[in-house]
Amino acid sequence: MLQTLPSQRVRVGESIVDLAAREITTGGAPHRVSLKAIDLLLVLIEHAGKVVSRETLLETVWPDTLPGDDVVTQAVAQLRKALGSDEPCIETIAKHGYRLLAPVQWLDVPDAVQDEPVPATEPAATATTTARPALRAVGVAAALATLGLVLWLAIGADRERAQKVTGGSGDADPPFLKITSAPGMEYSPSLSPDGSQVAYSAYVDEAGEGRTALMLQTTAPVEPRPLTHPAAGEQDVMSAWSPDGRQIAFYRLRRSPDPSCHVMIMASAGGEPHPVASCEVDHLRKFNWHPDGQHLVFGASIAGQTGVNAVEVFDIAAGTSRKLDYTHAASDLDLAPAYSPDGRWIAFQRNVSRGDLWLVAATGGQPERLTRIESNIYGLAWAPDGKSIVFSAYRGQEPSLLRLDVQSRRITELGVVNARNPSVALKDASVAFVIEEAATALYRIRIPAEGESPTSPEPVFPSSGSEMLPSVSPDGRQIMFVSDRTGDARLWWGEIGRASSLRPIENFVPFPRHPVAWSADGKTVLAIGADGDNEALYEITPATGAARKLALPQGRPTYGAYLAEPGRLLVVSDRGAGRLGLTLYARSAQDLKALASLDDVAMARLDPSSRRVLFFRTASWGLWQAGPDLDGPRILDDLHADPGGTMPRIVPSAGFYLQSRRLATSARGTWIVGAGDGCNVRWIAVNAPKGGRSGPCLDPRGGELTGVSYDAGSGWLYYSYSTQDASDIGFARLPAAAH
Repeated sequence: MLQTLPSQRVRVGESIVDLAAREITTGGAPHRVSLKAIDLLLVLIEHAGKVVSRETLLETVWPDTLPGDDVVTQAVAQLRKALGSDEPCIETIAKHGYRLLAPVQWLDVPDAVQDEPVPATEPAATATTTARPALRAVGVAAALATLGLVLWLAIGADRERAQKVTGGSGDADPPFLKITSAPGMEYSPSLSPDGSQVAYSAYVDEAGEGRTALMLQTTAPVEPRPLTHPAAGEQDVMSAWSPDGRQIAFYRLRRSPDPSCHVMIMASAGGEPHPVASCEVDHLRKFNWHPDGQHLVFGASIAGQTGVNAVEVFDIAAGTSRKLDYTHAASDLDLAPAYSPDGRWIAFQRNVSRGDLWLVAATGGQPERLTRIESNIYGLAWAPDGKSIVFSAYRGQEPSLLRLDVQSRRITELGVVNARNPSVALKDASVAFVIEEAATALYRIRIPAEGESPTSPEPVFPSSGSEMLPSVSPDGRQIMFVSDRTGDARLWWGEIGRASSLRPIENFVPFPRHPVAWSADGKTVLAIGADGDNEALYEITPATGAARKLALPQGRPTYGAYLAEPGRLLVVSDRGAGRLGLTLYARSAQDLKALASLDDVAMARLDPSSRRVLFFRTASWGLWQAGPDLDGPRILDDLHADPGGTMPRIVPSAGFYLQSRRLATSARGTWIVGAGDGCNVRWIAVNAPKGGRSGPCLDPRGGELTGVSYDAGSGWLYYSYSTQDASDIGFARLPAAAH
């Protein structure tokens, strides 16, 4: 920010900003804004007419912290509302940052030092930085001096071929190589110990036989070669390179017609893989090698599996597994364990929606919490020196690569956004990761009557942005969803069939974990949104756009829903250390009173057909139910086998987190819109009689389903779906760690 302010008042466009009072007066009406909003405005003023990245704003306005998601978006929303004007004063540059368009003039300044008004200029290089040093009293220019910590390429002639994927332009960009670009998906990278080669999974199914093979290539944009040659229907996934570089371990699985799953090991030079252990096709568990090359360490399955939620160590030669002797609650989900390079420690992710990094001695004992970000985490890996951990977690509205200094607990950004599943070379400061670029759109299709064939899906509201998490009102006339069609992710409302009615909910920043929940009369919805650096439960009136925060007695909320009885709410919230639980509240005019609760609940919803509460657990797979007072909880459907049916199981590819977005309830019954029998959008009955679970395939296109909402009155299913499988592998050098 500006080190010395010319004065305490500045004109921005047609508005007068009183910095000391934190007031912005527009058209004679004063608007008081937060201190952080004023600080953010000062950064934009310093770079008036230029693009300022979200990273720079976070770095400068929120130094030495790792704030919650979307604090930048919320501060910008405050400023836009206060600045008013028919023309936007602050422009959103999608995937890049923000630019102040209005002219700026400092007021009450002596003539000798009065600046001329600063006009809006042509777009300039995005101001950006990646580390997070103390910047309380330094300007952005000083922040840019930390670019020595940016991910720079150091691979010779291939630098000229680097594709700059992250936001910004010019020398301040954190470039990296996008080393794959084939159609479809490349995912689960694993770097060789010396960082010269990468193995990853890719679809090789030109004949439609469901094959996924391991591919091998150098860490440059060159043609890969197949490392494995799976049979029809086989998938080779989640590879991990041995510490000596001679072997690669991976899963080989088949989902149908005869499900099978094995942990395989093969020579990295090629050859025939051999099985070393069996596994469950629906419960794949992230694993890594011990530095001795004789053991593998496995975490829990993200799908949740009772009794298999802790870290286990597998002896390859003996073919035996033992649970690590460490402190672990039954409801904890410990994922993606990784040995430190010296083998003394195991880092792992504990829990999902509110995940954090933890550390435990390789011999067991009491684990130590390393972070307190309570966010979705997408993979972790140790740096070669064993002093830091590279991981992916949400930063703003996209997952980014971050680095944690294990000793100081300091988290810094590595300048790569929209990146997941990092793999760091054991003996080289390099990292490979997945870049996901698929857009998601809203579709609808009418559920066919028995014996009828499905019609073709149709777009709901065509858009060039990504839309997800649709939620249709009880009367089928309104819909709400999350979209980035204006740049930032916002919650949108509209009347079905009238694109002209679409509008965002102003001054509300959503946390897009689950669809909003409608009241029975369709007048209000419950949604989770930003509340400063935290998140809160809001009740929104779509007709007016008003959003009112509901004060919860305890815990940070992740989901809220109405019960049929007026004044009763279901709220899923944090119970500490990333654990989630469900509370039934009675609502009065003044407050909420807790009536009952259940531990280990990730999402809950009323089932109109039975008037019972349906819910998903984090540590146990399946759909559960309880009475309206949360009494008598029991499993309703394990969501696996279809007795006597043709579909072997519902594929829990992303565990409760994704399946909870696929639940469709109505007075006519309950369904899961799941993946099975070669179809990713299949209508699947819950708790169906023998042979009656598997319904029609509604959308035969390949892709990923991210949310559903069913209107039983009209028979329309609304869903968000990515039909373009687009993920590639990126590669970059790790910067030297800051001290």
